[in-house]
Amino acid sequence: MEAPVVSFIANRLGVLLTEEAKFLYGVSDQVEQIRVELNRMQCFLQDADYAIQSDLVDVGVNNWVAEIRKLAYETEDILETYVIQVSSRRNKKGFRNTLKRFACIFNEWQDVHRVGCEISAIKNKITHLTASLHTYGLKSIGEGIRSSTVEKQQELRQSYQHVVEEDFVGFEEDLNTVVKHLVQVDDYTPSRVVSICGMGGLGKTTLAKKVYHHKDIQSHFRGLAWVCISQQYQTRDILQEIFINLVPERKEDVVRMTNKELFEQLYKIQQSQKCLVVLDDIWSIEAWKSLKPAFPNGNTSSKILLTTRNKTLPSQIDPHHIFHEPPCLSDKESWDLLQKKSLLRRDGRDSGVLDTNMEAIGRKMVKLCAGLPLAIIVLGGLLATRHTLREWEVVYQNVRSHKWSDNPIQHDNGVSTVLALSYHDLPYQLKLCFLYFGHFPEDYEVDAERLYHLWIADGVIVDDDRVGDETIMDVAKRYLGALAQRCMVQVQVDKYTERIVYCRIHDLMLELCLSKAKMNDFLGIIHLQRETDLANCFSTTTSTTTAPKIRKLAIHLNRDVERVVLPELETTKHLRSILFCNSWSVYEESSIESNSHLKYFKLLRNLNLEAFKFDEKSVESIGNLISLRYLRFRGCLIPKWHSSICKLKHLQTLDLQDCKFNSGEVIVIHGMEQLRHLYIQLNFNVKFKFDGLSNLETLGGFFTGSCDVNDLCKLISLRQLEDADFWKTHNQDLAAFINYLSIGADHLRQTSLSVEFDKKEEEELTLLKQLLGCHHLYRLKIRGIIPELPEYCQGFSPNLIELTLLGCDLEEDPMPTLERLPNLQFLSLQPHAFVGDKMVCSANGFPQLKTLYLCRLQGLKEWEVEKGAMPNLSALEIEYCRKLEKVPEGLRFIATLQQFTIQDMSENFNNKLLRVNGEEGEDFYKVRHVSSLNIG
Repeated sequence: MEAPVVSFIANRLGVLLTEEAKFLYGVSDQVEQIRVELNRMQCFLQDADYAIQSDLVDVGVNNWVAEIRKLAYETEDILETYVIQVSSRRNKKGFRNTLKRFACIFNEWQDVHRVGCEISAIKNKITHLTASLHTYGLKSIGEGIRSSTVEKQQELRQSYQHVVEEDFVGFEEDLNTVVKHLVQVDDYTPSRVVSICGMGGLGKTTLAKKVYHHKDIQSHFRGLAWVCISQQYQTRDILQEIFINLVPERKEDVVRMTNKELFEQLYKIQQSQKCLVVLDDIWSIEAWKSLKPAFPNGNTSSKILLTTRNKTLPSQIDPHHIFHEPPCLSDKESWDLLQKKSLLRRDGRDSGVLDTNMEAIGRKMVKLCAGLPLAIIVLGGLLATRHTLREWEVVYQNVRSHKWSDNPIQHDNGVSTVLALSYHDLPYQLKLCFLYFGHFPEDYEVDAERLYHLWIADGVIVDDDRVGDETIMDVAKRYLGALAQRCMVQVQVDKYTERIVYCRIHDLMLELCLSKAKMNDFLGIIHLQRETDLANCFSTTTSTTTAPKIRKLAIHLNRDVERVVLPELETTKHLRSILFCNSWSVYEESSIESNSHLKYFKLLRNLNLEAFKFDEKSVESIGNLISLRYLRFRGCLIPKWHSSICKLKHLQTLDLQDCKFNSGEVIVIHGMEQLRHLYIQLNFNVKFKFDGLSNLETLGGFFTGSCDVNDLCKLISLRQLEDADFWKTHNQDLAAFINYLSIGADHLRQTSLSVEFDKKEEEELTLLKQLLGCHHLYRLKIRGIIPELPEYCQGFSPNLIELTLLGCDLEEDPMPTLERLPNLQFLSLQPHAFVGDKMVCSANGFPQLKTLYLCRLQGLKEWEVEKGAMPNLSALEIEYCRKLEKVPEGLRFIATLQQFTIQDMSENFNNKLLRVNGEEGEDFYKVRHVSSLNIG
């Protein structure tokens, strides 16, 4: 780990020398010498990492590398503190401050001398440590085993666009068994609980997910809910999540319910209709007791599926429970899974058949995994980046050098070794990216874009990592793709844009992540329960005289916390990031008071705040954090926006989503030349003004009710406009916006837009035609009445991927126009989008469409699908189309259809439902390949 930390700091010193040269005058030569020396030590540090993990050296090496890390950190602290002091003096304006500046010149030279002496002392220590390398034998250890720095850099510069989906090997019988237990009706053994038990990494959650999405489960149960029960669970959060899953239309009601109401409502719902609730990764009986009142105890057709490592837990929950423990994979199954994971190229295609020698080595390695799926998957991810016999031999040598156990009872040791091996094999940039996952609680879904911003703001990813015309965000996306391709993280991909949306890591991976972070003073974690002063937490775990200085801090908030005050301690003033995490809904009122005056944390680069009530002084104090790169408010109450925020000259990302401001507030964001990403929210009660944001690349949440369209024209570097919203009362704004898109926005790459019309007028048709012709429009929602859809030849954007129509009252069939869109993948026709009685999808129409949603098309009687239409359709949902007489016969020709939902149709229609893979009759149409049929 020391190699990536020292490399990271060496890179940061280089950035400091470039960006802050005017402040480092007088010490820059000495700083450059340290930077060069740290870079020279990379090979030795890589050898030290290998030596330590392989038990090839004595423990003295630990002290050697720890001292190098400490000196690197000290150098960074000294220089950044000095730059802040000098820049603060020089930025003061006015006649009186000018006189003070002259008076301070002498003090500044004294500071230069002091810093120069400190840097020289550090350089001498590094030189002494370099001379001691022979003592530990690090000049020779690891050569021929570790990959060269050049090879690692080349690997990082390759593209990782494809993300391998979770492979399902060896659980087919288990899947059928668990599904059968859940759907069977047995009066003699009223088992309402089915458990999947086993050790970590066995594949319990993977199996449960397959059960959850099985066609028999989807059709048997009326309501389904999935929740993860982490060790740091919050009962109310779990109840809310179950309720929202079972009754999604009441999502906003749930935050107003008391705990008693939640228990009662969930109890009634599960008693009155068939529900399946999955409790994933539940650890203790205490967790179950806290949830128990929400579940009927008997006389119910609802079921509970739980996954757990605790084999005694299911019987404590239900004496009649059904217990299922999947066996470890056989040798054949293990080998099949390893091949699936290791033979995929970066474009997702199979890279070919292994030669005899590679297969022999692969089979030896997979045997050491002892049939544990997680170990095999991670090993496969490790091998997926290697395509030659020599590379596989190197991995095999690394595996053999560890203390593996052939005893199947000791699986946990084996999987831990594989995980550690995969971590140590990462290039240093990816190691730092991986360690960032330690900030987040167990089972926490991390927003991928948020993660990118954190990486960039903390300097983990820098401009030098870019290839060709890549932006630094493109690099971040590539790095996360690389971690996913190595099976280090699990990701959720948007199937239309193919972008990673959310990511998380397995709890065993989290344990590894936290152990490595703690070992190297990379991250501190505080689980704040009821304490109101964080100083208490620090004082119980650290000593201000001997403890290492903390650089990154994650604070996980319990719902019971009412007030937070960040301490001003010697161990905290060097913090570079503070991330608050909670799991409750952003729709709930902010409940935590923060009276922290944050100006003490001058070196802070990342600040993530959640669910706080701020006073004006606390908001103002944030404006003193002049090193800040990333600032995120989530669900925070900000009574008064303070202009000092705009003085954060280094700020790159400002996230104001879900903030609550006083009504009538005018929030002016101006002069922030380094700001790259700004996220606001739809809000009727406040006004946002933008000016001087010349480098802004992303703007999310633009709304004509609170923003001025003319401000967009000032954003000359804007590349992404996300979730923009135009209401019917702002047609002039829409005209100005369309003019902006058509003429002045060549720099835009992607636009996501929702727009509302209210009249069947020629003016609106003209605006619609112009809007649909904007070439970078990729997601569009049209609300309200429109005269008609323009002809396709009149200029539809060929890049449109997602389209939603709502309340448009179209009288002519829209399908002949929409089916010609070459890249359309998602189409949603919602209430009154079309008021005619017949739709036709013709042959070869909708070539890329994957999802089609038809809801409350009250006049629709006949829908015809010709053979060859929608050749890539995978999901179809029809709801409340009460006049529709039957399912189109042409659906049977769509071989890609997997999910089919039919809800709340007429009785006449229900008598003519299709049968999935069933018998054909006069009114029944066979649709093969469907894996999920939901009829309600």
